[in-house]
Amino acid sequence: MLSYPLNIFDSKRNTKEEKKLYKKLVAKFKSLIENWGGLRPIRSLIEDVFKLAKKTCNMENLHRYTKRSVKKYCSLAVFLTGAVIAFSISDKKMLQRLAES
Repeated sequence: MLSYPLNIFDSKRNTKEEKKLYKKLVAKFKSLIENWGGLRPIRSLIEDVFKLAKKTCNMENLHRYTKRSVKKYCSLAVFLTGAVIAFSISDKKMLQRLAES
């Protein structure tokens, strides 16, 4: 059972479009949740990539104090993670082994 967000009940707003969007989102969510089994491998792959990024690019402890510094650091880490995956990983098992080491 899903209910409308609280902003739908604001009498000062025109909520017809928001209700339509919400109903569309709920229908999409219900269709995706029924096929959750098919999405599990994708989620597993995403988690392995994040684990790899955290370990190989030292993203576990992000000690940066300015927005610019965080942006640079994270952009470099994403680039390096992508390069590692593109040039050295040919299958999911190899990705998992690299992420675990």
